[in-house]
Amino acid sequence: MKILRLLLKAGLLFFLVLVRSGDIDFSPILSMLKVKYRSAAEYYLDRVSDIGIFLLLLDFIQLVVIFFYRRRKRIRGSDNFIVGIGHIYSIVLVMGLIIGILSLLRIDPKSLLTSISIVFAGLAIITKEYVANMITGMINTFSGEISIGDNIGIGLHKGKVLDVTLQKVHLLNDDDDVIYIPNTLFHTMEVVNYTKRLIKRTSVEFEIGISHLNNVEEIEKMLIETLSPFHEMIQEDSYYLRTAEVRKDYVLMKFQYILKVPNKDMERVIRRKTVRQVVEFISTREKIVGQRPELL
Repeated sequence: MKILRLLLKAGLLFFLVLVRSGDIDFSPILSMLKVKYRSAAEYYLDRVSDIGIFLLLLDFIQLVVIFFYRRRKRIRGSDNFIVGIGHIYSIVLVMGLIIGILSLLRIDPKSLLTSISIVFAGLAIITKEYVANMITGMINTFSGEISIGDNIGIGLHKGKVLDVTLQKVHLLNDDDDVIYIPNTLFHTMEVVNYTKRLIKRTSVEFEIGISHLNNVEEIEKMLIETLSPFHEMIQEDSYYLRTAEVRKDYVLMKFQYILKVPNKDMERVIRRKTVRQVVEFISTREKIVGQRPELL
């Protein structure tokens, strides 16, 4: 089907080029149909041909660039470069269609821009956020700092990048919620890319009251025993419980481990198991101490 569509597009492009060059004469047809405004009909025929040629050529250029890129990189799916080419295609397409419609209406784009420059200045102010997001989206796409499939953290959000559009980055968090983050935030906030680090270490953070904390090694041993069903999937000696921050009433701790093979679903299961064990541990301590600490 793809080859058939490509051949049909090529045939249509060839036909439109012949029409625009004048090799195909529609005069007999126009005379037979007794078109009253023949010159106007010929004008609109030429403009429609120009628009058709533009759309088809733009489509072919996109297909050729993506084809050779995939062949060179030996990939089948999409990556940042292919998404970026799609963004450029969309921008050029919209601009071309606007100019084409203006030409159909016999409006000179230069004269129009000059006559309504004040209006355009107002539109620029109104749409500055949109333009800023669009520019940042292009930068994010081609910079390679954030790629589709990466696990990142920005602000309070962590998750997997599903898509990078001209306006927002689509993020899938651990609760399977899709979060739409404006592109401009990626230039104003700190972003952590967990996928691009050499060691894919998984970290589970929690807070525990100082009154409930007797021995760090005891908690670490308990968590390691809790994950015994998953030992075959976790690198040996990669377990590590560290104290990230000490406050007046509680301690922020991070329990870390490294999966032998990165697996988002398995990370979610192990994280859930770890957090539940921490909750059970705190509940047991609470009965003894008589106060409830905060848990992330």
